[in-house]
Amino acid sequence: MKNIIARKKMNLNTALLLGLFISLVAFSSCKKANNHIDCTKSEGIMKESVTAMTPAVQNEELTQVLTVAKIRTANAGGISEVLFLENAEIFQVNEGPVLESLKLAFSKNTKVQVTFDPWQAGIKEVNKPTTQELTRTNGGEFVTSTGTARTINLATSTNESIDDVSSMGIINLTTPTGLTNVVPDLATAQAMFNYLTTQCCAIGGPYSLDYCISFQYCQDGCYARAHKMCYVINNKYHFDTHKIFSFANSGGSSLSVRGDKWGGCCINWWYHVAPLVNVKTPTGVKSYVFDPAMFNQPVLLSTWLHFQENPACSGSANVSMINIQPTSSYSPAGYSGLTFNTDAFYSSTNSTLVRYSGLITCP
Repeated sequence: MKNIIARKKMNLNTALLLGLFISLVAFSSCKKANNHIDCTKSEGIMKESVTAMTPAVQNEELTQVLTVAKIRTANAGGISEVLFLENAEIFQVNEGPVLESLKLAFSKNTKVQVTFDPWQAGIKEVNKPTTQELTRTNGGEFVTSTGTARTINLATSTNESIDDVSSMGIINLTTPTGLTNVVPDLATAQAMFNYLTTQCCAIGGPYSLDYCISFQYCQDGCYARAHKMCYVINNKYHFDTHKIFSFANSGGSSLSVRGDKWGGCCINWWYHVAPLVNVKTPTGVKSYVFDPAMFNQPVLLSTWLHFQENPACSGSANVSMINIQPTSSYSPAGYSGLTFNTDAFYSSTNSTLVRYSGLITCP
């Protein structure tokens, strides 16, 4: 009996040593892979989360655990708009059991498992999530806004006032150690933008990131794309970033754009987000938005906002509010746009990028 126990202890010790050796080799490989910029101490947490997610299939329904942010009153045709915190798209639902289930979840502030058609903006089924799904989808802490939130009227605001970084308060003295607050010129900004576009899932690789970025799928996922882009700008190029959130959270308004880069269909969101970077120009420092899903170069904040009020896509297209947030803010935690979820370990970020990696905007 003693010999058996001794052998078991020896086998256990051998297994532990082997595991330690493999971990050290993996860590060493991560450190040596200079082109693989997502090698971090949290990589194991990221990978574990993503293993539960597989790429979605084009033109097929998707299922996701979501939190209802708002249900807008039904129109004359009996169709209500349903908005979710974890999905930027505006969905339409007819009166019936599906809508009643969503109303109940909204009243109780509980998550639901939603099966939906993103290309038709319709919800097919609502169910109770499993315990495993709830555990996997519980995000980071939410934070009350420490950024700059303001209502906005693009019809009466001048582009100069929108692009005035001093009034926005995004040039500050709280830049994280090792990061530069202002990009020296537009050529440097364009070079960073070009690198990010090479990581688009539609290109087919090879990629120097751990997961390609789903710029080609615009219906949803802006929060994950923005979080990953900020990571690259911060860690590869060492420039500071902010997040710019735009909202259509007043009345029945929507952020309406044409996916011109991906087929030209119309897309309607209730919020959108992208990295905001300070760039030195011949006329002073200005705020530029990095959004390869919509543009081929960094664009001024005013240009980015006006693009989301396309009257050909919706008569109710209107940016009602913007909020400039620190990079750590991930997605809205409430309809007001004043609280935000975080994703410190990039688990939601990477899961979303994997889910949308094979989809395109206009089927």
